[in-house]
Amino acid sequence: MNTAEPRQRVPRVAWNDASVTGHLARGEPIVLVGGCPLIAAVVGRWSFDSLSAAFGERDCSVHVSRTENFARLYGHGLGLGGVRQMPFRSFVEAASQRGTGSHETDLNYYLQVPLVSPGAAQSTPVALEAELRDLGWAWLHSACEAAASQPLQALQLWAGHGVGMTPCHFDAMDNFLAQLEGRKSVLVY
Repeated sequence: MNTAEPRQRVPRVAWNDASVTGHLARGEPIVLVGGCPLIAAVVGRWSFDSLSAAFGERDCSVHVSRTENFARLYGHGLGLGGVRQMPFRSFVEAASQRGTGSHETDLNYYLQVPLVSPGAAQSTPVALEAELRDLGWAWLHSACEAAASQPLQALQLWAGHGVGMTPCHFDAMDNFLAQLEGRKSVLVY
C-alpha cells in the first residue's frame, strides 16, 4: 500500500500578495512572481558577460561532473566529478562549449561562489558591491521575520548552463532561492 502523499505544485503567488506572510509563517514553500524586490535590482543586469567582467580573473569554485548529477561529495565510493578553481569567464567558456567536440565537452559544470558570507575566505568582487547594496535587504529581513527563520547567513551565486542536478539533500539553513534567468525544478519534501 502506497502511503506517500501525491505530488502537489508549489503555489505561485505575487511577491506583494497579502497571503505571502501566511505561507512564510506556516513554513510552506511558495514561488514568488512579479518582480520580487529581493533581486529586482539585478534582473536584466546580471548576465554571464557582466559577471565575467565583475569577477575578472578571480578563481571561483566550479563543480565538474561527467554525469548530469552533481553529487557535491566526490571521491571513491561517493560521486563522480570534483571541484575545480577557475576564473568565472573560464567557467562560462567551458560550460558553453559542452557538446562541441572539445576533449572536455562531455563534462557538465556549475559554479558556486559566496557573494555575502560572514567569515568567507572570498570577498565580493568590488564591481558587484554597489549592486548587492541595491538588493531588497529590507524585504528579505521582513520575510525572514515572517518565516521565523534565522537572519541571512550567506548569499551564494549559483550558475550553470541548464544541465545538471543535485541529489536529494537537506539544507541546514532556511533558503530563499532567487532565480534570475532560466528554469529550475525543485522537489520539496
